[in-house]
Amino acid sequence: MKSWGSNSNPTPCSSGGRYASVADAAAQQNTEAVIEMLSQGHRADIQDSDGNTALHYAAWFRLDSLLTPLLEKRARPDIPNNSGECAVHWAAKSSNVMALDAMTRVNRALLSMRDCDGFTAFIVSAQTDNCPVMEWMYLKGVSLEEQDDQGRTALQWACHKGNKKTVQWLLSRSASIVHRDREGMTALHWAAMQGHTIITEMLMEVGAVDLLDVPDCSGETPIELAMRKNKRTLVMAFHKCQIFKLLFGRPHLFQNNYASLFLGFVAFNIILFAFVVAPGIAARNPEAVMTWSILMGLSLLLWVQCLYSDPGWLQPRTINSQSHLMGKDPAKTFDVEQPIESQMAHCDNVLQKLISTCDGEAPQLMKLELEQNKYNYQRQLLREARKRLEEGCGLGDPRSPALGESQPLIAAGFNDAGSRQAQLDRATVTLHERERAAGDSLGRARVEHLLAQGGGEYLSFVEKGDFKQVCVICRTVREFRSHHVKEQGRCVHRMDHYCPWIDNSVGLGNQRSFFVFVTLMFATVLYFYYTVFLYFFDTVFPEISRGSFSELLQSVTSGSLGAEVQPAPS
Repeated sequence: MKSWGSNSNPTPCSSGGRYASVADAAAQQNTEAVIEMLSQGHRADIQDSDGNTALHYAAWFRLDSLLTPLLEKRARPDIPNNSGECAVHWAAKSSNVMALDAMTRVNRALLSMRDCDGFTAFIVSAQTDNCPVMEWMYLKGVSLEEQDDQGRTALQWACHKGNKKTVQWLLSRSASIVHRDREGMTALHWAAMQGHTIITEMLMEVGAVDLLDVPDCSGETPIELAMRKNKRTLVMAFHKCQIFKLLFGRPHLFQNNYASLFLGFVAFNIILFAFVVAPGIAARNPEAVMTWSILMGLSLLLWVQCLYSDPGWLQPRTINSQSHLMGKDPAKTFDVEQPIESQMAHCDNVLQKLISTCDGEAPQLMKLELEQNKYNYQRQLLREARKRLEEGCGLGDPRSPALGESQPLIAAGFNDAGSRQAQLDRATVTLHERERAAGDSLGRARVEHLLAQGGGEYLSFVEKGDFKQVCVICRTVREFRSHHVKEQGRCVHRMDHYCPWIDNSVGLGNQRSFFVFVTLMFATVLYFYYTVFLYFFDTVFPEISRGSFSELLQSVTSGSLGAEVQPAPS
């Protein structure tokens, strides 16, 4: 039997050498050494020079065979390294769902462990564009609105990083576009500042056009931020969205510019034919005028049919408008002096409005989401109170008299620093217990809601981490030849391609109509050239033969279109 000792100068790179700790053996991915050292009584929680434990490396390198032995030896997944990251963070970074499940099965609240910057595994996954792992954590009860120490959510980080797929997933789960961080910036502010045009379009589709004139704490709106960063194209797009919202009630007529360009070309051809070509050939070739008019009319009808047809959606649309979160004036939902309390009050107003519109009872899932979001804000209040206490500024009253009891976990009266610290500790423990209970309830409610929609097979794939078989945005199992259309945020059965000219996907549901449209449009174009050929033979060439055309051309080139003026006889 090999002996894995703990001398002060180990040689971890040698298979027959000695390791200083279980963590060093795991860092070299030597599973045999780790298991042998655990059997000899070595501590499973010992940290290396970087503060990492064996669980960190088992999660990062996907050493799944080490998870059970380490956890049986009471290895703790909540031990932070020198950067404040615990093993749960590393498992999320490596998309190791098996490790996440094993380490948090007893206590799902470990999924919300924070590093030195307040980043949770959920926020880290948003920063790395890892929405499949975020879906797994979402079904375990993790809040969509988890905030780091600066009050930034996963949606804000995804918009800042330009992670389009994660932004689309978060919007499909109704992550709030109204939330503000400590600087008063929304997700739209961050996307505009970084110049992420596609992400701003996603946000506009769900109602962020109403936030274009909302300033942050420094008084800058998303339009002003884009202008300051010299994103002039984005500024023009913002103003266009505002105009379209005013005229048509929506920020876009089409999801791309090609459909508008198609309509422009069609309008130009119709005007050219109606006022130039048709008058010149109608006398001799009336059937040509009638034929082209019928072809163009049928082409436009088929274009409209393809535009609004169902290409074969696998699931109903999951990305919906968030206009109900805006309020009458979105700028008034945030108070610079009380940023946390004002947003908590807005959440309460949204819940009350939801109850009033649902005959006195809001959906249970929505109530749990808003309750969990309130705990996120209460955590920020506790952090602010602890920060003031550490700075020696006094704890003050963390409750807002104007907004009512926004932090019910802390009493108003304090005598000395010791009692204040004890009060904060008790409030923190109470909040963690409530967050854990709310997360468990929310996770069960989300799973039950998914099962009620017939998502049992989808759920089994997500639980196993087999994300290649599913689409986490549409919440559906991938069928043969089905694909997710990022332009529309939905999966299409037997998808062929996304056609920007019809602003729609081409799939099983509209392949035939699309083929007929393309064929008929091609015939319309060819027949238009035929009518132009007739126009030249019926109008242009006869004018040339009579000389009138040359006279007109000579007059134009000489700069005179009238008869020469002669002096009057005396």
